[in-house]
Amino acid sequence: MIDRTKRLETLFLQEINTHITKMTAAGSLGGFVTITAVHVAKDLATAKVYFSVFGSPEDKKKTQEQLSLLRKEIGALLRHRLHLKRIPSFSFEYDNTPEQASRVESIFKVIEKEKEQDKKDE
Repeated sequence: MIDRTKRLETLFLQEINTHITKMTAAGSLGGFVTITAVHVAKDLATAKVYFSVFGSPEDKKKTQEQLSLLRKEIGALLRHRLHLKRIPSFSFEYDNTPEQASRVESIFKVIEKEKEQDKKDE
């Protein structure tokens, strides 16, 4: 069952990402949207879709609202495209991992600059 769940997560990730990319290109969503992960519940009834947005806080809010409105449409699209017996109910959650990674990277850069400055001062 775990293998099936993982395969479904990968399949849903690819399909949803393709659909979201088309919507982003059409300007339906704010900012640049990426689907980062999909986690399907063990009973296959629900799935959380994690997304990130490269854009302003307003873009993030607009994207969250649009995705919440489109979750049934996305479920219907997947039902039609994948021909599965059961499609989970999707919920969309903002994933701030890229922002956190960027902050950590900037901290490392500051530390590296301080080390270089310390070496020059010696």
